[in-house]
Amino acid sequence: MKPFIQKFGVTVYMLVLMLHLFAQLLGYTSIQYGSKLVLLPLLMLFFYVQPFFDSAANTKYLILVGLFGSFLGDAFLLSDALFIPGMIAFMTTHIFNILFFSKIYSLKQPKSTAFKVSSSLLLFFCWFIYFQLKTAIGPLIYPILVYMALICLAALMAIHVSNNKPTKMIANLFWIPGMLFFIASDTVLAFNKFSWSTQSPIENIGLVTMATYGIAQLLLVKGFQLYFTKEEQSV
Repeated sequence: MKPFIQKFGVTVYMLVLMLHLFAQLLGYTSIQYGSKLVLLPLLMLFFYVQPFFDSAANTKYLILVGLFGSFLGDAFLLSDALFIPGMIAFMTTHIFNILFFSKIYSLKQPKSTAFKVSSSLLLFFCWFIYFQLKTAIGPLIYPILVYMALICLAALMAIHVSNNKPTKMIANLFWIPGMLFFIASDTVLAFNKFSWSTQSPIENIGLVTMATYGIAQLLLVKGFQLYFTKEEQSV
């Protein structure tokens, strides 16, 4: 079983993600919910069975805790009544990703031009979301702003570690795109939940949310796998 997950874990994950999207499109609610709850455990298992896991540094546990936070978030968000617990669960994902990235290349290290420009762009992005949705969201705007700050900081840390030569390629190919897909998914989710769904519903917009989210998680985990594999080979 372990060799199978090591070799085909990503393929299985992609198949389950496609099953989820088709179930969502066709309205098979039970399959949709079940497949959604399988996605993060698959990625956690894929990461856990990697050859590096027994010998890798303790930072590997930051990844697992962060992924478990996403799993809880997925479970909570199956119910509209649990939106806040779901958002808090996803906050833990971003916090642990920030901790992981900071252990690779701390904020004390020199900042690249890309980091400084991205900081300005993400600050503008938060400002834009605030003024677009503050009326519709109401009092929830403040915890949502905290969430936005965390996910943007995680994205900035991914950009920051690309300034570190050993992790530059992994960050550019996996972590940065992964965080951008994550932000895209959450942005669509927020606009749909607080604006589009009541004013001008968009058919099957949930497919965009889940497709971008599923790709985001896969890219991040694949980057984590490659990082630890490279670390083990360099020892």
